[in-house]
Amino acid sequence: MSVQDQPTITSAYRSVGVTFESLVCNSDVFQETLRLAANAATKDVAILLLGETGTGKNLIAQAIHNASRRHNKPFVSVNCSAIPDSLLEAELFGSEKGAYTSSDKLRRGKFELADGGTLFLDEIGDMTPVAQAKVLRAFEYKQFERVGGEQTLHTDVRIIAATNRPLDQLLNDGRFREDLFYRMNEFSIEVPPLRQRLAEIEPLTQRFIKECNERFGSHIKSIEPAAMKRMMTHTWPGNVRELRAVIKRASVAAPGDQIRSDDLRLAVGVTPTDQIVPGNDLSISAMEARHIEQVLKKTGWNKKETSALLGVSRPTLDRKITEYNLKKPE
Repeated sequence: MSVQDQPTITSAYRSVGVTFESLVCNSDVFQETLRLAANAATKDVAILLLGETGTGKNLIAQAIHNASRRHNKPFVSVNCSAIPDSLLEAELFGSEKGAYTSSDKLRRGKFELADGGTLFLDEIGDMTPVAQAKVLRAFEYKQFERVGGEQTLHTDVRIIAATNRPLDQLLNDGRFREDLFYRMNEFSIEVPPLRQRLAEIEPLTQRFIKECNERFGSHIKSIEPAAMKRMMTHTWPGNVRELRAVIKRASVAAPGDQIRSDDLRLAVGVTPTDQIVPGNDLSISAMEARHIEQVLKKTGWNKKETSALLGVSRPTLDRKITEYNLKKPE
């Protein structure tokens, strides 16, 4: 597979300039996802994006913003799972000078910075109950106070939220506010995992190779068929983010101008999509738990290496280990 004719990398995988046209979309299921997102973009409703880690929810949120009437205003993103609980409120609403020990100056929060534009709340399922209550108030009444402050501030933001967690289960467990859920869920969109979008693996691979050539000075021109076959049968629990990480490493590791099968660092022992064992629990959560456990075993429970192989952040890996009750062997 040659990458010589690939267009120059667009900003589709950077922080700005994402459009629906710039997203790789070769599968029917993802085309339907983007069709729904494009339709919703022109209506100023709250949107809830549902899907596994690494499926591209952040990119879709940016594309929605850039296709909306708010496109010339800020797009501000915050990952609720990557921020400690004690700091999340200040991150969202800002803090006054002296609000807490290390607060030596006034700090504007995401709601304030996003005024007039779009606020993307990623992984809202990890938001604390206190933060949920304040977000609901800011959402419904367009007002809030900074941490440690008394002045009521006003804001006008469109909220796009995303989660990879089953919010209905969190609702039943009392860990997520029902009123906030229905307020955010004015329009929900399912983002399919990469294993349901196999037609996109090859063009995404081409794009990531091109990106690596430009960023790291690599000189990869193609990928051998055996390597592509391995990627087409991999389960990709880390989805597009995992694919990107695999190609990035392979581009650096390849001794020549072609990525070989041996250059791909895919987790050993993972059940490929064409070799699923009948009788196994085939739910998404069960498959994800098994895959994470297998990668942890492969790396000797080296979390830094495991998160790199999976294409997820360290906080996300730690949360998944806790969520699935994975234990390090004695």
